[in-house]
Amino acid sequence: MKGQAWQVFSSRTSAPRSAKDRSSLRLEPWRVFLFVFALAGVAIVLQLLNARHTIREAEEARLQDVSRYVSENLTRQLKGLNEALTRISRDYRATALTASSADASRQLHLLTDVIQAVRGLAVHDANGTAVASDRAADVGRDFFAAEFFRGVHGRPDPRVLYLSRPSASDDEGVALYLSRAIFDAEGHFSGVVSATLDDEFFAFIIRSALFAPDMRATLAHADGEVFVTVPSMGTERMANLARPGSAFEAHVKSQRQTTVFEGLVPATGRERLVVLASVKPVGLGLDNTVVLAVSRERSEVYAPWYAQVRMYAMLYAALLVAATGLRLIERRRLRRLLAHEEASQAALQLTAARLERALDGAQLGLWELQVDSRQLRIDARGARMLGYGDAEVARPIEEWTATLHPADQAANAAAFYEHLKGASPAYENEFRVRVQDRFVWLFSRGKVTERAKSGAPLRIIGTFMDITPRKTSEAALADAVLLQKKSGEIARIGGWTRDLTTGQSQWTDEVYRIHDLDPGGAPDLPRTLDFYTEASRPLIATAVDRCLQDGTPWDLELQIVSAKGRMLWVRTQGEAIWQDGAIVRITGAFQDITARKQAALELERLNATLSELSYQDALTGLGNRRLFDDTLQAEWARNTRQGTALSLLMVDVDYFKRFNDRHGHQAGDECLKRVAGVLREALWRSHERAMRYGGEEFAILLPETTREGARLVAQRVLDAVAAARIAHGASPLGAWVTLSIGVACIAPSMEAKPASLTRRADMALYQAKAQGRAGLVVEDMPP
Repeated sequence: MKGQAWQVFSSRTSAPRSAKDRSSLRLEPWRVFLFVFALAGVAIVLQLLNARHTIREAEEARLQDVSRYVSENLTRQLKGLNEALTRISRDYRATALTASSADASRQLHLLTDVIQAVRGLAVHDANGTAVASDRAADVGRDFFAAEFFRGVHGRPDPRVLYLSRPSASDDEGVALYLSRAIFDAEGHFSGVVSATLDDEFFAFIIRSALFAPDMRATLAHADGEVFVTVPSMGTERMANLARPGSAFEAHVKSQRQTTVFEGLVPATGRERLVVLASVKPVGLGLDNTVVLAVSRERSEVYAPWYAQVRMYAMLYAALLVAATGLRLIERRRLRRLLAHEEASQAALQLTAARLERALDGAQLGLWELQVDSRQLRIDARGARMLGYGDAEVARPIEEWTATLHPADQAANAAAFYEHLKGASPAYENEFRVRVQDRFVWLFSRGKVTERAKSGAPLRIIGTFMDITPRKTSEAALADAVLLQKKSGEIARIGGWTRDLTTGQSQWTDEVYRIHDLDPGGAPDLPRTLDFYTEASRPLIATAVDRCLQDGTPWDLELQIVSAKGRMLWVRTQGEAIWQDGAIVRITGAFQDITARKQAALELERLNATLSELSYQDALTGLGNRRLFDDTLQAEWARNTRQGTALSLLMVDVDYFKRFNDRHGHQAGDECLKRVAGVLREALWRSHERAMRYGGEEFAILLPETTREGARLVAQRVLDAVAAARIAHGASPLGAWVTLSIGVACIAPSMEAKPASLTRRADMALYQAKAQGRAGLVVEDMPP
């Protein structure tokens, strides 16, 4: 080939020079710029961390002030109560506890009205009996088992002021008792005087000290049980703060006066800043510690700091955006200078890459024939394809022709000379050529590019490509088609297709054979549908219509009547073929399944008979236990979907063992048959099922039936068996057979199990037997 036209296919373009240097020049100012802003960011972060620490210290101090205020008020109240209890215990030391309890109760009532911190006062003797109380109803009650009394009774000490754990009651809520022991003149323990602390009073004291809406304060016993929380969360009654690993537990174990904690509070699940303070006034002899917890929401404590963070972030971002904009403007001039050079380099690289990819992708070899010299030149890619090596080669045309397969030489020469004479616009041919020890298929196309003045061809340029894989696939496809044809004949399966554009149909020979038609033009669609029976024709017509509308495939087993009147079962399948978003044809398969279908129908009939027998109780003719289990599962699922109630009656024949012992098993069987007949007649709705559960026990399943409806059915069954007057002869209940019935109703759900309904009905039946039999019991659990 001449000039650069031949060489351009093997050319390579080098990468643009100094591209790395230009990239470095662009990045260097940015590195300095980012370093400066990183330093500024670090300074801002340090400033914000310092501000956060300052806010934490200030808020911690405020919470400790509140803690001290509440602790001092609590200490004053405890001291006052201690004096009152001490005075009462001394008054009773010189007097018998049984003396004039009415007067003592009035005095205690007056003291309760005067002392704001208490809700009640009471005096108990050594046995725990209340001999005096501000509440008249408590006088004479036994409080020996109460925790506050047992705490004093177990270790009475005149020097100790006893503080009980909070306890809950329905009438008083959470109660906290402060108690002292009473001793007689000889120093023997003779009773207890106790004060019930008023949680509302202490809540008032705490509430007056809170300075923010998000604050919360809690008084708790040292073991973690809460006495009062302000504001109330509604869940703190008898709550316990001493959870494993909690700040409360750590504070109590440390025995420190004050502990500060910041983090997640398990009791609320919120992040809070908490100050824990232990309150145990010196000199009172208090046997337990009161712990005060004062806290604030962490988000509220640091709200000013978060605002400061947002402000700094916005300023920093604005400055960064502005500086970045200036920096981008500065870069624009440099980018303009480099744009033309980079564009040129990229275009050159793109052109070279496209040419190379086109040749590589198409796997094309180039050839050129000089007609006068009869020399054939093949480029490097073509040389590699033909096994000549990696370099361009030149061969005499005769040498090239000798490598062609003998069977292809004549046809190739004819096509070539046809074009040389101008009889065809181009030379095109497929042929085999020897490459080393094998033949490969090539497709070659060429054209005369230069002619003499006389019209004689001087130069021809063309390409060739290896089509061996395609030829191999075509041969394999031909073999597969033959195999499919033979397989269809053996398996009695045929294929068909219908072109929706032309309306033409094609059938394989097997489809013609099944329809008893001679091979030839396939019938049109309406005539094809006429072969189906009256029952099958609507099904196939609907399937074909759906396939034509939206491409839905079909796979049906239907009956046809052949052209010779044979009744056949066939399996017909079809699917749509899409092209450019539209259905262009439908195709499918057709199989004669008459023998298999007849065998399957006979097997289904036998299986149905066997299944019916497996679900029936042989004695009573009712459904058996297996039918009950399957029906319960099915009705449970259906009632779950519909959201309706499902009821069950468990029925047991009373004293049936005695019946058998008296009359024998044959008579017992007859009795069960009669009872089964009564049950069958007592059910009025078609979907109500009576089944033999086992022995003398029956189950009646009532879908879509409420508890009241089930009770009415059960009563109807009892009335029916009574009216039947089936002689018993061995029942303590009378001369006639009676029944015990357990009624259960449930609203089925995906979470519950069907066995729960059976269990509840069994429990109701057990209760009916326990109540004397011959009756019914409706379980009262929520459905």
